[in-house]
Parts: sequence; C-alpha cells; structure tokens
Amino acid sequence: MRTLIKEIINKESESVELKGWVNVRRDHGKLIFIDLRDRSGVCQVVFLPSSAAYEVAKELRSEWVVRLVGKVSRRPKGMKNLKVETGEFEVAVDELTVLSRAEEIPFDPASEISLETFLDWQPFVLRTEKNRNIFKIQAEIVRAFRDFLISKNFIEIQVPKIVAQATEGGANVFKMDYFENKAYLAQSPQFYKQIMVGVFERVFTIGNVYRAEEHSTTRHLNEYTSLDLEFGFINDHTDVMALENELLIYVIGHLLKNCVKEFEFFGIQLPKIPEAIPSLKLKDAQKILSEKYSLNCLSEPDLDPQGERMICQYAKENFNSDFIFITHYPTEKRPFYTFPDSANPNFTRSFDLLFKGIEITTGGQRVHDYQMLVDNIKKWGLNPEHFGFYLQAFKYGMPPEGGLAIGLERLTQKLLNLDNIREATLFPRDMHRIDILLSTLKNNRE
Repeated sequence: MRTLIKEIINKESESVELKGWVNVRRDHGKLIFIDLRDRSGVCQVVFLPSSAAYEVAKELRSEWVVRLVGKVSRRPKGMKNLKVETGEFEVAVDELTVLSRAEEIPFDPASEISLETFLDWQPFVLRTEKNRNIFKIQAEIVRAFRDFLISKNFIEIQVPKIVAQATEGGANVFKMDYFENKAYLAQSPQFYKQIMVGVFERVFTIGNVYRAEEHSTTRHLNEYTSLDLEFGFINDHTDVMALENELLIYVIGHLLKNCVKEFEFFGIQLPKIPEAIPSLKLKDAQKILSEKYSLNCLSEPDLDPQGERMICQYAKENFNSDFIFITHYPTEKRPFYTFPDSANPNFTRSFDLLFKGIEITTGGQRVHDYQMLVDNIKKWGLNPEHFGFYLQAFKYGMPPEGGLAIGLERLTQKLLNLDNIREATLFPRDMHRIDILLSTLKNNRE
C-alpha cells in the first residue's frame, strides 16, 4: 500500500512504498540521492551500491515518475534538513520502478523567469513549490469563503455562464452564436443570485465570469473567478459591508491555521482585518486625494488606479488598515439595479472594497421594487422586455436585498504581493492569450 511522503516521519524502521516525481538527483561518490516529491511533500531517498535498484537509479532525471520500496531511517547526525518536514528521515531503496520518463527541462523552473516564459510553460511550471503554494492558498480562500457562508445559513447555487442578456447592459461582453440566436458569456451571476434570494433568502456562488475588456495590465483578466453572495432583508448597503468585514476576518484566520508553511515560503505576514474596516464616501475620498496628495479627481465618477493606491496609503497611515470601503458611487455610473441613496438619489448605496491599492470587491444594496427596476432599465436606455425573465422575481415580491462579488485572483495577488494577476491565475485568459499566444494560434491557422 502506498505511503504518502509526509507520513514517513511515523514509519521509522518500516518498509514503505512511495510514488512521486524526482525533484532532483545528486551523485555523492558511490551513493545516489534523489529528492522525491508527491502531493504531500518532499523526502530524501538514497540508493546504495548494494541495492538492486542502484543501476536504474543512475538513469533518473528530474520529473521522472517513479515507484519505489525502501526502509525508513533517521539521517546521520549533521545531515538533517530542518527546512522540510521530513528532514530528519530518509528512505533507503530496495526496489525501483520507472513509471514515466520526462524530457530534459530547458531551464531551471525554480529560478526567476519572465512572465511570458511562465505562461508558455505553465503546465510544467505550476509544479514548482512557489506555484503549488500560490494555488494551495487560493484553494483555501475558496474553502473559507464557502465554509463561512454555510455557517451563516447561506445556500450554494450553480448558475449559467451562457446568458440571453448582458448583465450590465451590453458593455464589455463576449457575444456568441447560440444555435440560430445570439447569446453572451456572463459578466456576473448577478441576475440569478438576485432571483434566488426570492427562493432561499441567502445564496452564494463561485464561478468564472467574463469581461471583454481590452486591457493589458497587471490587474485585469478577461476570465476570472468571482466569489458572489446575495442576501435578503437588509437595511442598506452597510449590512453587506459588515458581513464582508466578518467574512474577511474568518478567511484570514482560516489561512493562518491552514497555510502556515505556504506563507512562510513567501516570507509574508497576513494583514490584520480591523473589527470595522474604515469607510469613506467617494466624494470625501476625492477631497482627501485633492487636498493631501494634489490629485485632481473631484469631478470623476470613480477612482483611477493612482487614486486607489493613494487612498489605500491614506487608510494605512490614518487607520492602520490595508483595507478601506469607498461608498456612494454616482447613480449614472452603476448598473440599473443599484439602489439610490434616499438622501441624494444622484448617488448609490454601493461600495467598493480596496485592498493594498486595488479594488477587490464591488457590492451594495439592490433595487427590489419592480416598477423602479423597470423605470431604471428604460432610463439606462435598455428594453424591459429583454429582462422579462429576471423581472419576474421582482414582479411577485422581493425583500430589500444586496450582495457583493470578490475577485479571487486579485485577492490572491495582493495577499501574496505578486507582481501580476496572471501569476495568481491557473490558466489565464487575456486579450493576447488563450493558453498559447493568440498571434501564434492565428499564424498556425493561416
């Protein structure tokens, strides 16, 4: 029966069967050593000249896949490697079977490589310790998001990615042929999660969304993972903000418990989430940027990337927080379903959450009144008949409700201080690349 590498620390003097990849092979005189890797960790394996496996071991190279049987023992004094969990032990091999050979690697995957090399060789480079750590952490973020919401009596739902109408009115959508008709890839699960508030009151969904934005930046993707939630019977947008505050405290606490080694690898301390994340209205934030940082943005409907970075700097200096909510965006610049502020209908009960200089969340209170929704759809220059399926939920009674969406890759990027969001994306889609460069794909077709 196979033993996982991390389990050998409990198998001293026992014979074990291990399966995994050769990380590296080292010849020390008559002894051959390899570092063997599986999903649980890495351990040192030694081949003695007297072993029947010794001659085969001479051929081993990095990334060969092997099965071996050997005896676990403690390493000699002074030969322990305390940097790895199994560093006090090694396995002396009696049997060795090569399950798969690997071609020679054209570069050192653990070295600093360019982003383009990373993307070109991603199916292989993802095997490195750095990338395994990135996506283990990302998986735990998703797990914590799900566990927290289930504990708050939210129901997980699955929603379509092919939609008949653009969520935000037709801007930045990927159009597609749907038999004899036109359809779109969903910009968000917004309509469906709102509909489901009328069924379960509290819902969440995790899935990919699509934006046909012609950006080529360190922060944009054309396909990304959205962590969405929506719930009913709220008072206003501050209830949604308070829930996210609690959610982030839970997520960070979960990562502190479950990703200790991964964060040690990056040498990163996780941010402390304030009990109450600071909040500024957009106009107040713009006034601060103008007066304190000489950034003239008072007439703008949003913060540009420079403004986001500076207001986060302000939050760190004045509130000791890496996070800050910006609220009350102009009504005309938010989707038609965003609830207007009763004190000033030109602004909305909406918010963005900024973290380390970038927006990671958009949310707010939604319009739940049927007639107001119909009027807004018309005001935004759209046809209510195109939204008939969505409007049914509101025509037959919907409570005051709201929600949010968190960009998983952006959150991962900023938690780990990665330079580019593509490093936090398993298989990035951007305007230049679908696995391979689109220019390469075009040339091959021609």
